[in-house]
Amino acid sequence: MATYRLLHVTRTGNDTDGLAEFTNSDTVLLPVHSSDPTGTTEGEMIYNSSDDKIKIYDGSAWVVVGNTSEQIQDIVGAMFTGNTETGITATYEDSDGTIDLVVSADSALIKDADSDTKIQVEESSDEDKIRYDVAGTEVATQDVSGMAFTTNSGTVRHNQTQAATYTIPSGEGQVMAGPVTITGTITNNGTMVII
Repeated sequence: MATYRLLHVTRTGNDTDGLAEFTNSDTVLLPVHSSDPTGTTEGEMIYNSSDDKIKIYDGSAWVVVGNTSEQIQDIVGAMFTGNTETGITATYEDSDGTIDLVVSADSALIKDADSDTKIQVEESSDEDKIRYDVAGTEVATQDVSGMAFTTNSGTVRHNQTQAATYTIPSGEGQVMAGPVTITGTITNNGTMVII
């Protein structure tokens, strides 16, 4: 059976029953070393003042009590790397202790939880456009020629009270259907048409 030795115990109180009685102010002092000593017995414990760590000799080496920063990084990194992610790749870089997040090249889709409302970028041999689907139905597409509303979409509409403050830049235009009440400030450097 192994024997254990507790070094330099400081306590207060009266020992009336042969048992050590400690208060919250009592301390256990470990041997302090500026470097790891030559270990001889498994279970020896020291405080390494240079490393600012408590260490235990495991029979062949001094090991830090508790997790090191590297061990914590490895644990957290493993939670990312190799896990199941959708549309993103997570990789733990052990060399610098960071986690790299890369959006997948095919993640050209923004959608709601049940995937019936979405904005999708389509790239194929005959299509290079953005599709807008609402409730599982395509309502509009946009490509280099402009935006097209499908027969399943509603109309483009605006509130007839315009409270925003904005500028129509030179070379751009705006069309509104009247009557229109403007409570904000519209600076027209381009073309504004009210029908």
